[in-house]
Amino acid sequence: MPTLCIHKITIKDSPAFKDITIYPNLHFNVFSGASGAGKSVLMESILALFGLRECNAQLLEATLELQGIPQDFVGLIDEGEVILTLSKKDKIRYFLNAQNIPKKKIQELFAPFLKHLSTKSYDAASEANLFLTLDSFLNAKNNTHNALVESYKESFLEFLDAKNALKKLHEEALKVAELKEFVRFEIAKLESLNPKKGEYEELLELKKEISKKEKIAESVQNVREFLSQSHKVSQFLQLTNAKDCDSILDALNTLESLCESESERLESLDEMNPEEILNRIEALSALKHRYGGVDEALEYLDNKREELQKYENLDSIVKDATQKLENAKTTLQTKAQALSAARNKGLKSFKDSLNSALVSLKMQQAVVHLEPILEVESFSILGAEHLQITLNTELKNLSSGEFNRFRLALLLTQSTQTSHQAIIILDEVDANLSGEESQGVALALKQLAASYQVFAISHQPHMPSLADTHFLVQKQAQGSTIAPLDQSSRIQEIARMISGNSITKEALEFATKLLSGTQCD
Repeated sequence: MPTLCIHKITIKDSPAFKDITIYPNLHFNVFSGASGAGKSVLMESILALFGLRECNAQLLEATLELQGIPQDFVGLIDEGEVILTLSKKDKIRYFLNAQNIPKKKIQELFAPFLKHLSTKSYDAASEANLFLTLDSFLNAKNNTHNALVESYKESFLEFLDAKNALKKLHEEALKVAELKEFVRFEIAKLESLNPKKGEYEELLELKKEISKKEKIAESVQNVREFLSQSHKVSQFLQLTNAKDCDSILDALNTLESLCESESERLESLDEMNPEEILNRIEALSALKHRYGGVDEALEYLDNKREELQKYENLDSIVKDATQKLENAKTTLQTKAQALSAARNKGLKSFKDSLNSALVSLKMQQAVVHLEPILEVESFSILGAEHLQITLNTELKNLSSGEFNRFRLALLLTQSTQTSHQAIIILDEVDANLSGEESQGVALALKQLAASYQVFAISHQPHMPSLADTHFLVQKQAQGSTIAPLDQSSRIQEIARMISGNSITKEALEFATKLLSGTQCD
């Protein structure tokens, strides 16, 4: 199961922080402090680490625990403890365990692990995300459900491939006559030339021989004139009793044989038509220029012959492709029916769970509906139905505060079985909420913190009172500081959040009451 959590964060030379290091709790972390202290700067830095914001510091570094690396990253980094560094000097660079990694890769690696709830984030309304939530919920009830989803997706992609292949064949069939004529022309042209491997190089050598034929013939004539006096050489050798007499005479005989063979070769060259050879070289040169060489031209010829055979057999190929599409369609329908049945069977339980979460967040209950898609051609990678969720209005019409609470409800409904499966980052998600609504959000985050590591900014007392670790961000002359609060300091900070800088006795009593029963690190 993919998991991610942050053990340590270091920020150096940012707009708010000179040099700070914090050690987040593995569950619910809440940051509070006066306006302008640097809370939002902190959240921007955390988001920048994962490539979701521009770098706002000279150095950002986090010690992470990472499990479940996507397949594309296997071998690039190891699972376990990972040091993620973002350096801003001459240019911005990301490092994983001191290895330079492009920003895009950082975003791809961590995207599955991050849930960023901001005031303008409406991505959760996408049908893909709604189906993800539904299927996750159903798989928690029946751990074979994900196998149904993956089996359907596999069949859908096979159906698409078969559909596209048949479409391409039909397009080819419309212009097959023209294509056949063109391919036949190219084949005839290459076959008429009938190139042979190594022929071009041989002809070039032959061209060289022809060009120096006259010089060779003249040289042969001169040597033969010399050899016509060889009897004088023999007489001289006999008179002088020369020791190498036999070898010299053998050399003269060899030279005479060489002249004879060269004369015969020149006679064969005389029989050749230089113009034909030059024309052949020119034709092969054009072939080489077009295809890269004779070997490549021969390979192209074989491919064209196969292509022509395909066109000749197109009717049979189309028939086979049509049958393949029908088989893929039947399989897809079967898989779609199984997936739809499972979704419809668990839909009421999902709706009840979602509405329970919405009620706890002081929101209206949702209407959840699966609308079947009747035509197989209209199926999507998500399934054979549309998933619609409304809260007396379409989701896109919710205010940003309502929408983010709806996202929390989805996360609560998306049952999780593993701790630290992702990180939730919230920037003042309880802003402009009533006390009752703020309390609902705080309780939801406390529940989610069992499965997620939560980082949240709050200006209301409910989240800090439920946090596993409450951090105070304070503005100082040398840069803001971040410090975890003990029980006494938490009471003081929550009381300040209730009554302002002039802390009242009633605020202290209410803060103490809020924290009663809260376990703190």
